[in-house]
Formats: sequence, C-alpha cells, structure tokens
Amino acid sequence: MKPLPIQESSTRFLRIALISSNHVTRMGLNMILKAHPFVSRVDDVSLGSNAVDIVVREKPQVIIVDLELADADTLELIRKLRSAAADSHILVLSGLNDEELTRAALSSGAEGVVLKVQPPAVLFAAIESLCGCVPKPWGYQPVRSANGLNGVTPSAGTNKSEYRGFIEGLTSREREIIHFVAKGLKNKDVADRLCICETTVRHHLTAIFSKLHVSNRQQLLIMAHQRGLVELGAG
Repeated sequence: MKPLPIQESSTRFLRIALISSNHVTRMGLNMILKAHPFVSRVDDVSLGSNAVDIVVREKPQVIIVDLELADADTLELIRKLRSAAADSHILVLSGLNDEELTRAALSSGAEGVVLKVQPPAVLFAAIESLCGCVPKPWGYQPVRSANGLNGVTPSAGTNKSEYRGFIEGLTSREREIIHFVAKGLKNKDVADRLCICETTVRHHLTAIFSKLHVSNRQQLLIMAHQRGLVELGAG
C-alpha cells in the first residue's frame, strides 16, 4: 500500500470507518475524529454480514476496529477486511488486558494498535503515521513486517547499530519524560510529576529530540511506539 500524499492541514481528505459494538465508544470516537484537521468523514459500520461490503464500497483510508466486539469474531473480521480492502489501513483499539488478542490481530492484518486509555493525540499520531500525513522519524521509512505491523527500517546509509545507539543514549530521566509525553502530559504536568521545574523539562525534551533526530512531540510519539520505548500497557 502506498502512503497517501501529504496535503495541507486545512484540507479534510481522510475517510475513516469505525467498527465497534459499544455505542459510547462509537460516539466518543466520532467526536474525537471529526475534530481532526485531516478527517472529512467518519462512518459507523454495523457488525452484520455486510460489514465488509460496506467498507469495500466506501473505500475508507483507515478502518478502526474495536477488539472488544460483542458476538463477533474480531480476528476473522480483520482477515476479511485485509483481504477485501487491501488499500485501507487497519488500526485496532485495545484494552490493557488484550495483549495476546492484540498480537493475534496484528498477525491477522492489522497495521497498528492504540490503547483505549491513551489520549487522542496517540490515536491521531497513529492515523497520520499510517497515512503518511506527517514526516516519519529521521532515517526511517514504514515497512510491513512479518506479523503485519507497520514498523520502521533503516533507510540507505543508516546503520542499525548506530540507531540502536540513539535509543541506548537516552538517560533514565529522558525515558521517564518520554513515557509522560506518551500519556499526553504537558510540560508543566511532567515537571510536577518529577518535582523539577518546567524549564528543566524543556531542556530534557530538546536533548531527546536531538538524540532521536525528531523535531516535535508528534514525531517523538510515533517513534516511541514504533521502537518500543512505550510498551503496550504503558498508558
């Protein structure tokens, strides 16, 4: 699948299909997603036998599947969606205790996972990363790994051990700050948690951006999830 062309943030062009048996989850996600500057439409897709047909007809760029589907075989649904809608990206919503099911979903064709306890910024970053709406971390490009998850691989001229050195070069305090950023905390909140001043947090973030060759929180968030700096359940 080719990433979508990068467009101006003022242009709404993303179509998203949302599959969940939880009415409250659907309502909440609809409100969150429609506030995103790239999203033009969010379609609720029923869990009936024609769910795959609806997705094929509407051709959404992103399909969000709630792993906790009532009276439905989630993994079989993901396999059918992957086969029938090859040009769509599949993103799953997972609970804290669904790690085994999440791995199975990735093996079945899902390309990314977002925990339900994580802030909307994580969902937005995952969508934008899959669709190519934002720059990827320096020196890396998306690939489809054996288990179906979009990861990253060094581009030409980038040494794997060199990149591993970037990660290993992070201090324990910098790793703490990355975890707090992944939870959606602002600089002041991070400072309060760590009992340090807000200026010190900014200095740490500057060092983190430099070490990982990213330029903003969003790119840091994407890299943190792609490279395992923020594990499943960290939220």
